[in-house]
Amino acid sequence: MMKKILLTISLTVLGAIVLATSAMAATTVSFSPASVNVVSGKSFNVVIAINPQGVNNYTEKIELTYPADILEVRSFSFGNSWMALSQTGYDLIDNTNGILVKTAGYPGGFSSATAFGTVSFYAKKAGSGTITIGNNSLAFEVNSQSALSGAPVSFTITAPAVTAPKPAVPSPAETPIAPAEQPTTEQPIEQPVAQTVVQASLAATIGGFMTLGTGSIWIGILVGLIILAIIGYVIYAIYSFIKRKKQKFGKI
Repeated sequence: MMKKILLTISLTVLGAIVLATSAMAATTVSFSPASVNVVSGKSFNVVIAINPQGVNNYTEKIELTYPADILEVRSFSFGNSWMALSQTGYDLIDNTNGILVKTAGYPGGFSSATAFGTVSFYAKKAGSGTITIGNNSLAFEVNSQSALSGAPVSFTITAPAVTAPKPAVPSPAETPIAPAEQPTTEQPIEQPVAQTVVQASLAATIGGFMTLGTGSIWIGILVGLIILAIIGYVIYAIYSFIKRKKQKFGKI
């Protein structure tokens, strides 16, 4: 009886070890970077790596799901040595439903972590979410296939910062010129103006008199000469009169 119990326990432990080994050997997918923070309107890349964990893999089918209202796949490029399969159902970029499917074979197979390809995403608007391995992802070995698993990529898209517009600097032609400061009293202004008006009026009167209202300079000169002649004659007449008087009184 004891032998049967020990045998049962041994088989159970062995089965558990086999199951654990199988689980540990499952092919996994990893992303780099594992989290993304970017501003909306910008693009970012995510590298997909596959690790068969010691079991030879020959072909991989990768399906990614993402929120199509926030992200958009712009391009995908395979890693070195991969041969793409472009058949329907194995090659798809659907930005309406947020699905990417890429499939490729690796000649000779691989058993250690290998870069599968790079996805370029475009951040359409602010938001957050995850990029996840889809349920249709498969790893193909020599005689079997297994589902792929891996931790998702978390992302946060922020709105671009709004900068206040700088005030426009007016050009020299647009810069207003401050009016000159006006004098606080009117007396200093009125006196020169009145004096100037009087001088101009006197000059105009003399000029009008000298030119007899004709405005001709030659008539003015002629009138001036006549006036000087009259003044000279008057002076001469007065002098002659005084002289005759002196001679007359001197004889008496």
